[in-house]
Parts: sequence; structure tokens; C-alpha cells
Amino acid sequence: MYTLKNDRLTVTIAEPNKENRTCRFDRAGFITGVKLDGKYDFLAEEDMKDGSPSSGGMGLCCEIQADPMSEAAAIGEQFPKFGVGKLTKTKEGAYFFMDNYPCEDYEISVTEKEGSLVFTTAPSEIGGYAAAQEKIITIKDNTLTITSVLKNAGSKDIAFDEYCHNFMTLNHKKVNQDYSLEIPCVEMPEGEIKTVEAATTFRSTGRSLSKTDVSMVFALYAFGKDQMKPVSSYGWTLTDKAEGLRVSESDDFTVDKVTVWSVGDAISPEMFFSAVLKPGEETRWSRTYTFEKL
Repeated sequence: MYTLKNDRLTVTIAEPNKENRTCRFDRAGFITGVKLDGKYDFLAEEDMKDGSPSSGGMGLCCEIQADPMSEAAAIGEQFPKFGVGKLTKTKEGAYFFMDNYPCEDYEISVTEKEGSLVFTTAPSEIGGYAAAQEKIITIKDNTLTITSVLKNAGSKDIAFDEYCHNFMTLNHKKVNQDYSLEIPCVEMPEGEIKTVEAATTFRSTGRSLSKTDVSMVFALYAFGKDQMKPVSSYGWTLTDKAEGLRVSESDDFTVDKVTVWSVGDAISPEMFFSAVLKPGEETRWSRTYTFEKL
């Protein structure tokens, strides 16, 4: 376990390929905890108390989605899962995030600098696909910044989406109607929002979302490109006015898809970054989280 600490924040990060061995989430820079002023915790574990299966998420964990690369592989062959390793295909069809796969881990090195940790993932080519990755975790005052760099180190184009599965809970308080989630870049319908599970667990004011009650019901809602509106800065803000706690995310990239996921103790607003890279091309993006006691 790695720790970044200053006068305001204590951030814990899992050791790659040891403490985090999921086949879904990026093993570099897998953030397991954030504590503000030594008192207030902001992250939760994926605790599916209703009996639903878990994919091993917690805290701030990112996933790179480039699933078509898995479709071309035959059963028994390897395919790349960037951020994780070379996975062995065990059944027909594309990669499925809830499945576990035999994995040849990517080599990840960690460099500690003042106020930051740098995770470097070495490229390993398979089928013409390879990516060199760097993730920089930095804290300053009450802010945490995750900066990602990805370079196409293979001979084929790479098209991918990346998001952070933010398992947010404000000081261990169950997600209920006290929580208010604002996402300025989306056009929200007003009233109760039916999720993919046909549950009515989100209520919208047209500006913010809240839960209709304290519930373990799984809730997932996606805002697509046609629901995006131009803003000066992309991100979201989650507030519990009753407890006086707030966390916000600010992104340095244009967002064209937003997903909101919630179950039990956690709510996860997810801002998607998308890119297409030709061989040798590189891209960089970052998210900054601000943690506050109001």
C-alpha cells in the first residue's frame, strides 16, 4: 500500500498487481481511500449486499474500455486489456467485465516524488496492439489530481474509452435523499428517472439528482451525447448538506457520455474520456477532485 499525505488529505493507493488483481480496473493508481482533515472519509468499497456479483471495485478505480480487441481472439488465445494485462479468452464473445480471466500481468513501476506518485506501465505487444501508460497521482491542499498518459506503442490504431468508477460515500453515510449530485454538462429530465433495471431510485430536479430513498436497489443511468450541453468546465459535484460535506470533480477534457451508478453505500458519477490513436500517437487527460467540509 502506498500513501500520499499532506496537512489536509491522506490518500491510500493499492500496490499494482498485488493488492489489486481485478481483470477490470487499471491496476496502476488504484486509489482505495481519501480522508480529509483526519476526520472525513469520502470513498467506499463495492459492497453488493443485495447479493449481486461484484467486479472488485472500490475508491477511485479507472477502466480502459477497448473491448473489440478481444473479439478477434480465439478461445485459448490472449488479448490485451490495457491497464490490466494480457488476458486469455475462455469463451466466445467479447470481453465481459464481470468475468475473471487468466492474466499475464503488465509490468508496472512506481516512482515517488514530493506530493505525487508516478505509475508507469510498460508496453507489451500482442496482435499489433500495445500501449505505454503513465498515471500520476498528485495531492495539493484538499485536492487530488489523476493525470493519465497513453501512447500507442503498437502497429495498429487504438480506439478506447476511459472512465473513473468513483465509489463515493460521504463519511460512510448511506446514499439517501440528503445527497445531491449536480452534473452541469447534461440535460436532465425532471421527476423520477427509470434506470436500466426499471427501478425509480433517482429523482431529478432538472439540475441535480438524488435517491428517492435509502435503498440497495441497483441503479444505473447513462446520459448520451445528445444530452450533453456546452460548459466551460466538465465535472460534477456531490453534496450532503445535512452533514456539510462535498466532493467535486473537474475534468480537462470534453465529455460526451456520463453514467451514474448507485447501490447502497456508494454513488458513482462517471465522466468518459474517448480517443483514437494511430501508432506512435499519445494523449493526456486529467481529473481533479476537491474534498470539502462546508
